[in-house]
Amino acid sequence: MFHRISRRRAEQEFAEIRRQHAEFLARVADEPLHHAQAADPPAPPAEPGAVVDDFLPPELRVPSHDQVDGRAMPWAWPVVLDGEMVACAVCGTYRDWLVLSTRDQIWLRCRAGHQQHEPRLDTAWYNRHAGPADATHATFEECLRHLGH
Repeated sequence: MFHRISRRRAEQEFAEIRRQHAEFLARVADEPLHHAQAADPPAPPAEPGAVVDDFLPPELRVPSHDQVDGRAMPWAWPVVLDGEMVACAVCGTYRDWLVLSTRDQIWLRCRAGHQQHEPRLDTAWYNRHAGPADATHATFEECLRHLGH
């Protein structure tokens, strides 16, 4: 019984919508088309304003991604990929990594300084997990010192 009532109500609403649409089409068909008249001459182009420098002062600007050789972030937890825990190929360490992103590759570096390429991770993974950069460094060694490695 409920379905019949709601179906009947839906049919009534649909009929009302069709009636309103038909009225709208009839009204639009009766109206004459108005063509834009070029009575007013076009406005002269606005004069270019003064050139404004970027809103950030130089000391707050950070280099863009194409100006840096890579990015790094600490990763204190184990890295688990495909149900397997990643361990250092040399010393067997499985946590306290430094994750390096450079040239669309991800590298894992353990505390002992061993680095290994991790092809199962990509730049998108790095970008999802990395926070904003808190510093920029001129050399890789400065970056390692800054991150405590």
